[in-house]
Amino acid sequence: MAEVYKLIHPVKYFNDYINRNVRPDGRKFDDQRDIKLNVNAIKSADASAVVKCGNTTVVCGIKLELAKPKAEEPELGFFVTNVELLPLCSSKFRPGPPSDHAQVVSNVVSDICINSKSVNLKELCIVPDKLAWVVYCDMVCLDNDGSIVDACIITLMTSLKSLTLPKVNYDVETEEIVVDTSVRMPLNITGLPIATSFAVYQQSPRSIVLIDPSADEEEMCGGVGANLIICCNDEQFCGIQKFGGSNLSTEAEKKTLAIAKERSKLVEKVIETCLINEIK
Repeated sequence: MAEVYKLIHPVKYFNDYINRNVRPDGRKFDDQRDIKLNVNAIKSADASAVVKCGNTTVVCGIKLELAKPKAEEPELGFFVTNVELLPLCSSKFRPGPPSDHAQVVSNVVSDICINSKSVNLKELCIVPDKLAWVVYCDMVCLDNDGSIVDACIITLMTSLKSLTLPKVNYDVETEEIVVDTSVRMPLNITGLPIATSFAVYQQSPRSIVLIDPSADEEEMCGGVGANLIICCNDEQFCGIQKFGGSNLSTEAEKKTLAIAKERSKLVEKVIETCLINEIK
C-alpha cells in the first residue's frame, strides 16, 4: 500500500516523513548508509575493488599500459578515469553513448583526483620523453541508488591503494622494453580523498540537508544527482561542488563541512581495514 501511495503522491509521501524528521528509509537526516568493500575482486585487472554504499554498487578495474609521454609534458605519465552508468544500474539510463549525467560524474571524479593531488603523474614517468605508464581506471555502476560520486571515489582510491607497478627496464639505444612482473612497487598515493554527497530539500521556511542521499531523495531535491559534493583529503578540503538546488545558510554550510570531515575519517578506516585484511 505504501508503494502505491508513493507512486501516486511522491511529494506528499516524502513530506510525510520529513515532517517527522526522518527519511523514507528510516535514517535520520545526518545518517549515512553502511559501506561494504571488497578489494581485488577482478583477477584479470591490475587492481580492482567493489563497493556497496546502501544499494549503490560500483566496481572499479585498473589496467596498466606503456606509452610515450606528451611532447609538452615529457616528464608526466597518464591517469585516465571513466565512469559508466549502464541501463542495468537504473531505468533512467538507455543503451548508447554516455548520458550527460555519466559525463558529469566522470568529470567530477577526475576533478577530485586532480585537485586532491593524490596521484603524482611524475611517478608514472619511467624515462622522460621516452616511456611512461598509462593508468586506466574504469568504473562501472551496477546499481545506482544515489551518491554515485561517493561510491566511485571509494572504489577508485581502494583500487589505487592496492595497485603495484612492475619494474620496467628501458634500453635508450635500442629502445627495447623489458617488463619484470616479479618485481613490483606500490603506487605512491598522497592522502586519501573522500567525497561526501548531500541533497538539499527546500521545505519552507527551512532548507533540510540530507547526507548520502538515495536516488529518490536526489530526485525529490530537484536534481539527477546530489546537490552538493564536498571532498576531504587528510582532513583538508580539496573540493566543493554545488549543482543547483536551494541555497544554504551559513550555519548549514558549516554543518555540512563538519559532517564531510568526520565522514572522511570513517571511510578512510573502512578502506584501510579492507586493505589490511587483504594482505593477511
